[in-house]
Amino acid sequence: MTLFPNWFDGQKYNFEIYLPHLQDKPNMRFLQIGVYTGDASVWLAENILTDPTSSLIDVDTWAGSDEPEHSRIDFEHVYEYYRRRLSPYTNVGWVRKTSDDFFSKVAEELFDFIYIDGGHTEEQVAKDANDAWRCLKPNGILAFDDYMWGQDLPPHLTPRPAIDAFLEKHEGRYDLLTKEYQVWIRKL
Repeated sequence: MTLFPNWFDGQKYNFEIYLPHLQDKPNMRFLQIGVYTGDASVWLAENILTDPTSSLIDVDTWAGSDEPEHSRIDFEHVYEYYRRRLSPYTNVGWVRKTSDDFFSKVAEELFDFIYIDGGHTEEQVAKDANDAWRCLKPNGILAFDDYMWGQDLPPHLTPRPAIDAFLEKHEGRYDLLTKEYQVWIRKL
């Protein structure tokens, strides 16, 4: 039994479909925005980033958000749990700050894969999407979680409008891999 909900398990099928071609490759650089307990991080470290020269950077505040599910969670406990789980993986690093702060110091075209699952508001997802696009290498994969999340909330509090606007803005510059609960694209 886990201490915290594992929201990744129900969504990892896209990881299993769209990332195996990167398995065991050297010098792969992955980025994850929004980490929670590190379920996706552990999966990536054990299944894809198996070459010692490949790495993952996890970015999260570990402070939670205004989402109702977060009100019942002690995020300091989540952070400690994450650190214990990820400490064996020397190719996984973590940054405890906002994605805005992180992206302000990152060069262009640095990452082969970026997974966005941080703040869920339209405004934050739009910022993360544009920053991630700038930092994604050509032929890199950008994935958004929770495209269908929050359908009972006002649209500005959900990821979907930002993802749709991003896809429209960059139409013709990516291949759409899937658009269901998650949206995955490959940069051309």
